[in-house]
Amino acid sequence: MGAIGNYNRPRWEDRWINSVLIGAWILANLSAIVWWFESFRYASSLNLLLTGLIVTFILVQLWRDRSQLEISTRPTLEFYPILLLLGAGFSAIILQWLVDIPQINFLLFLLGSYGLWGLFVKPTPWRKGLVYAGLLALVVPFSAQFNTGVGFPVRLLTAHVIENILSVWHIRAISSNDIIILENGIARVDLPCSGLKSLWTGTLFFLAVTWLEKRKLGMKWFLVGAANWLFLIFANITRVLLLVLIIEVWQQPEIAKILHVPLGVIGFIVSSLLTWMLLQTVSQWEEGEQGRKGEGERGRSPISWLLVMVVGLALVAQIKPPSENPLTITSFELPQQIVTQTIPLSEPEENFFNNSANSVVQKQRFIFENISGSMLLVASSAWNAHHLPELCFAGSGLKIDDTESKHLTESIAARWLSLENGRISATYWFQSPQDTTDDFLSKIWEYIAHRRRTWVLVSILFDRRENPNNPQIKAFTNNIYEAIARDIQEKNFNTNYQLLKK
Repeated sequence: MGAIGNYNRPRWEDRWINSVLIGAWILANLSAIVWWFESFRYASSLNLLLTGLIVTFILVQLWRDRSQLEISTRPTLEFYPILLLLGAGFSAIILQWLVDIPQINFLLFLLGSYGLWGLFVKPTPWRKGLVYAGLLALVVPFSAQFNTGVGFPVRLLTAHVIENILSVWHIRAISSNDIIILENGIARVDLPCSGLKSLWTGTLFFLAVTWLEKRKLGMKWFLVGAANWLFLIFANITRVLLLVLIIEVWQQPEIAKILHVPLGVIGFIVSSLLTWMLLQTVSQWEEGEQGRKGEGERGRSPISWLLVMVVGLALVAQIKPPSENPLTITSFELPQQIVTQTIPLSEPEENFFNNSANSVVQKQRFIFENISGSMLLVASSAWNAHHLPELCFAGSGLKIDDTESKHLTESIAARWLSLENGRISATYWFQSPQDTTDDFLSKIWEYIAHRRRTWVLVSILFDRRENPNNPQIKAFTNNIYEAIARDIQEKNFNTNYQLLKK
């Protein structure tokens, strides 16, 4: 895309425009930059070493190709660089308001920065270097912390897909969040099984091959990249499905343990091979192509509107989404008719909740009339801070027989579980000031769509088998529900009052 217009400016004006552009862009992404520097505290030496080697290699390649670059002191309006610059900037702001994932925000900052760089170099070398920018953007943000919080929703969707596939074969399976419950046991779709790392690695492979074979970026290249993702997703679902069948249907856990890694490697290799074959249909850059007619003399354009857009972007970025103040409650006050005794968290629970933002955790033994058991209450303002009760039950050695959605009262939409061949019952729900749900995806959607940030996980394990329709169960769960609702409302009132005083 050629430049628009043509006129000259004095050098002092160039310096002023460049300073405003770069300064506004940095200001718009200041929180992402600060996060990246702070993340090094958690990075392992091996990750930093590998990242340093990859970044050094890419910078060396850029230095070798420097003869193709003609850097201008005057920014020029080019369609694709501007599209990348503004698209990355506005996407980062939107994502920050929806689900704040710092790795993705920094990735967008790097891509947008390359868009900004495209205003000072010729279009063709810039488009060829876009692959380098993609590699850097995928490697650098994840050098310190790979887990983005996206893994859980991906695992959840994988579990639901496998549940539907098994139902076609008349194999009864119930997906509850990111686990799959079958008649013979429970299978967890863990982080490696989510496919998130394979998507990341597969994208790196795709970009690396694009660079090595000098493939042109365009619509056909984009379609091959989309096909690469589809191959990787299909391979991962097939892998998890086979593992679930081997472990839970055919009862061969040892074979599954042996095949766990090989299945992943085979799926990745096949997906990469298919992607490479499709990539052969994409044309290559020709030597000297950067000197094509129309690129020898770049036009000069008035960029006042771009300055306004980038400065506006920086100002909008300073409007932060409403942050949840630290929870003012330190514990939940349950009704006196429920006799409770505090019990310590297990080691896995302590490790999990120590890493969760803004959490209030309370674990107790309880007695209510002739009902007894244990109860875990977790309040948090982080959308991904809650754990899965099924996994705690399974980790405690309890066999999950069945799980179903159940309205315990008109206000409580919960999940009811049968454990240990029907000898024990359990229930849980997620509660906000507005409603309750047993579906983690619904909770995430409420967090995104309606800004309902404070949620409480209520997980109850009874000492024996209970009937959810029992009036005592209804009275007990309703007492818990009302006590939590009261505490949350008081907390919100105090928080809003403090905000009004400010």
